[in-house]
Amino acid sequence: MSTRRFVYLVLGEFGRRRSNYTLRNIDMERFFLPRPTPVPSVASAADAVEYASLPCPAMTFYPPFSKLFANQKMEFLLLGGNHSNAVVAVDQTCRTVLYDPGEHAVRTMPALPYQVRLPTTSVTVGDDLYILDMPRHDDDDDDGDGCFYGLIYEDGLNEDWRCRALPPPPPPLSDLHVHSYAVVGDTEIWMSTHGGGIYCFDTVSHAWSTVATGWTLPFTGLAEYCHEHGLWFGFSRSNRDMRRNFVLSALDLDGGLKLPVLHRLPLEFTPPDALNLESSYLVNLGHGKFCIARFFHTDEDHRDGEELFAVLTAVEVERCDDDDDAGGANGGGLRMLKHRSEMYKLTSEMMYWVL
Repeated sequence: MSTRRFVYLVLGEFGRRRSNYTLRNIDMERFFLPRPTPVPSVASAADAVEYASLPCPAMTFYPPFSKLFANQKMEFLLLGGNHSNAVVAVDQTCRTVLYDPGEHAVRTMPALPYQVRLPTTSVTVGDDLYILDMPRHDDDDDDGDGCFYGLIYEDGLNEDWRCRALPPPPPPLSDLHVHSYAVVGDTEIWMSTHGGGIYCFDTVSHAWSTVATGWTLPFTGLAEYCHEHGLWFGFSRSNRDMRRNFVLSALDLDGGLKLPVLHRLPLEFTPPDALNLESSYLVNLGHGKFCIARFFHTDEDHRDGEELFAVLTAVEVERCDDDDDAGGANGGGLRMLKHRSEMYKLTSEMMYWVL
């Protein structure tokens, strides 16, 4: 995997007449320091962070105008793999466009057969984007089928993507929210729910199978494979303190049906007491480097009212030189090196994506 330079931050703001969604390129090269600091196993005080201004928008997306204010919503999905991390934008009419930030170019994409819900589970496998939308139980016309689609790339007379309906996931996966998922072995998508086991979708045969019933993927959201370590990295819960929850963790999924050992790494950023963790995102930059994006909000009774902040931190994971540390506080033979952290103040209640 080549090193990825930019992380995309999409911010959505709602206006009385028209909503707009702006995409900003966050240059991660300037986050990485020549002499990073190893992260201690226990962090007590709030970490140092640099307050910064967001870069200017590189692209603005407008959904079709609607007299219904709540209908002007869009969804943004990352098409990675062989396509240099392009962004798929979907509006409320199910139409899609593909934006390539590297070329600053837009091309048309096939429309989806349904309006996706927020947030949507999506992942890239090779040239294709797979989108899983859980059945809408509050919709009388929804029979639970057709909730799994793929934008499949066809290299024929016309090189283009085609939207294809895929076999729906089996129960209990089809009846519950997908809690975690990962691409395994280049062609398989593993998904799991709370207490529901692990299920596999083969992108070649388009068949579902059961991987395990006695355990689940211990991550929240997408787990990214790191070639340098041969491990999958994602967020896992560490304790009941929500402000210090969801730490970067690693897992080996190549062990077959054997229950793997989860290696938890230290928390890379300890927020001040006034900030409450709202969500976390992990972006794999390649070569053992990651961007961890966390969003925090203050309480309504804060002196300035409720506020929203984003903190982006560059970290690097390397193998420990000292074998005695394996299985210890530094993550079982892994060590986290922290580079820079930047904090951005956002508009309260705005929507956001980190891609």
